[in-house]
Amino acid sequence: MELIRFEGNCPRNVSKDAKYSINYDAGDYVVGIVYRSTEGEKWYPVSGDHPDLVGIVNTVKVSATGSRGGAFYINEYKQVVVPATVERDYFLAGEYQSPLKFEFEGNILSGDGVNLEGNSLNPGDDWVGPHPGIPYILKAGCQDIRFQTEPRPRVVKEVHLSDFHDPKTVSKVCEPIGAVKGYQGGRFYINEYCQLFAPVNTGYNIYYRYIGRLESLDNWFPKPHV
Repeated sequence: MELIRFEGNCPRNVSKDAKYSINYDAGDYVVGIVYRSTEGEKWYPVSGDHPDLVGIVNTVKVSATGSRGGAFYINEYKQVVVPATVERDYFLAGEYQSPLKFEFEGNILSGDGVNLEGNSLNPGDDWVGPHPGIPYILKAGCQDIRFQTEPRPRVVKEVHLSDFHDPKTVSKVCEPIGAVKGYQGGRFYINEYCQLFAPVNTGYNIYYRYIGRLESLDNWFPKPHV
């Protein structure tokens, strides 16, 4: 197949629990995650309910690396982004609309803004959902959001939300993120449900807090072109 290079926000240097993966399990390829429980355990749930997603990711993996399986991401526009180890390139596998949910020991793990019992979260609550998402940076002062791309070898480009919207719109988007992250700003994530969550350092440990749902992508970064 002809690979389509992805030019949008490509996650780099994120932890293993901040991405999805295609795993080989019980004789078949399935979608999996790493989930860190509140009891300090790591869970490794998988789902065999998404063969079409497995297919498009593995097609890119084989074309780019020669083998199946491995990490991938789904961004806020439901674009499936697949990293390749060669040349640090990222490729677009397509779009996937079906929500991913995992069942593990009676718990339903979902990127939606709910707890393990399915009850809605409020901004500032502990984020107990899985961590796969696309990282962005809230700038210090909470007046802008940025991410970096690598459009070609040895070139880094910084992209700001203020490049696309007026200060009032940007400030409105930043406000709930700043309420969780604080004035110093820092990294937060948005997932395919358009749910926002962020790591918060309490001094000894890093916890994740729920920010809220981005209500409209019209006030966000444009959908990445390829």
